[in-house]
Amino acid sequence: MKKILITGGAGFIGLALAKRIAKICNVDLIDNFSRGKKDREFKEVLKNKNINFISHNLMFPIKIKKQYDVIFHLAAIVGVENVSSNPYKVLTFNHIFLENVIQFSKKQKKLKKFFFFSTSEIYAGSILSKTIKFPTPENQFLTLPDISDKRSTYLLSKIYGESLCIHSGLPVVIVRPHNIYGPRMGLDHVIPQLAYKFFHKKEVIVFNPRHRRTFCYIDDFIDALLLLMNKIKLNYKVYNIGNSNEEIQIIDLAKKIMKFTNKRKKLTKVDLNNSSPTRRVPNIKRIQLETNFKTKIKLDVGLLKTLNWYEKFL
Repeated sequence: MKKILITGGAGFIGLALAKRIAKICNVDLIDNFSRGKKDREFKEVLKNKNINFISHNLMFPIKIKKQYDVIFHLAAIVGVENVSSNPYKVLTFNHIFLENVIQFSKKQKKLKKFFFFSTSEIYAGSILSKTIKFPTPENQFLTLPDISDKRSTYLLSKIYGESLCIHSGLPVVIVRPHNIYGPRMGLDHVIPQLAYKFFHKKEVIVFNPRHRRTFCYIDDFIDALLLLMNKIKLNYKVYNIGNSNEEIQIIDLAKKIMKFTNKRKKLTKVDLNNSSPTRRVPNIKRIQLETNFKTKIKLDVGLLKTLNWYEKFL
């Protein structure tokens, strides 16, 4: 049975991956709960005999005496509010986290794949410079935004991280997630933020209502990761993962959520100058050709599942 290590294992994606992968692998999770939560789902997952939790701060070297077949590095400082309030911390901590995981990975004698989780935010500068293609392929020429903008520190840390991984000598697979959503994703993203407002506010403020996104449900995203993990040989290092269909404006997303929650609220549109990309649509032909990946969960279905969870636990 394969041995898997997931950093940031108590987070939204990390725990969802652990639940699925533990059916076929032994899984160790690393987290220090700076962002991940020791909640009901986390405690339930730890009941699985194939899952082991290791409390560790990745600011310090990893000293686990085990050999792993696959390592997934998800741990990072993320979230617009976190990034805007701690830009220096984002640049330094995300680099140190990655460097410590890389050094640990280099000591692994049978490591088959090292997954680095980048971000779709790296395309933000190309959107601002109007040099971007939609849907956006992995070989899109990257243009940097204003590096004095606090929000840009997150994408800078990920661009540097991608380069560090590519030149590390490890069997690297870089994934660029595009608007992954689902139950237990916290409140730092547009879908749970809107859900919270519809459940608890009299008026719903919709920020950047004309921005456009495609959303990928967490189950589809995990399917893609497992396909990449199990593929014996990959031709590329970098893969967009997301949904290239059902592009939607944020205002129309809000209207869908209002319909599904059955809560009639006043919608107030507010445009923010906060460096948020105006459009985000991935070209996913590369992963489709390599693994036959297909998204299965329609937006309406995924939204209902997500909203039902948030209505219960918010």
